[in-house]
Amino acid sequence: MNTRPRFTHAYDELAIVAEHVRAQRAEGDPALVEQGRMTAAVAATRLRVAATIAIDWQHYAKLRLPPIDATTRPERIESIQGALAGHRQRMERARQAIANEYGEGFLVRSMTELWALVDSHDPSTARVRPFLHHEGCTAALEAMLWWERMPRDRGIRFLTRMNMDLRAMGYVVQERAAA
Repeated sequence: MNTRPRFTHAYDELAIVAEHVRAQRAEGDPALVEQGRMTAAVAATRLRVAATIAIDWQHYAKLRLPPIDATTRPERIESIQGALAGHRQRMERARQAIANEYGEGFLVRSMTELWALVDSHDPSTARVRPFLHHEGCTAALEAMLWWERMPRDRGIRFLTRMNMDLRAMGYVVQERAAA
């Protein structure tokens, strides 16, 4: 992924989506364990890694450094990729539901137009909201994955530390200086 994702600097939104993924795993994985579709150990690891990612992004959104933990970069990347794959599948199913109900031509609209339709509370656009939800989650997870793959000297932790230091030295008055 060489191009910068759309939500790269939308830290609050990334924190919300990371918490959403953590909650999905906390709520959904126990049922998968009960059904025998996942081991308890795998479920525990998925929840641990998702919780760590959620905590990290909550800190970054508040311009604070998260605590260092034992979660590895490969674990984090795998977790984000898994969540991303799930949201891409759900987004595609929602896109197909829109096409089935409203026709393929409906999907030529821009994201802004789709949000405007949803915001108008038009009941005929009920299928659009799930698509927009999963599209937004997908964009946020792509940004998280981009940050996770970034070399450490250009990563989100480094930039957060730099912004904290610049603010503490009084060089900047705005929330974030380096990006």
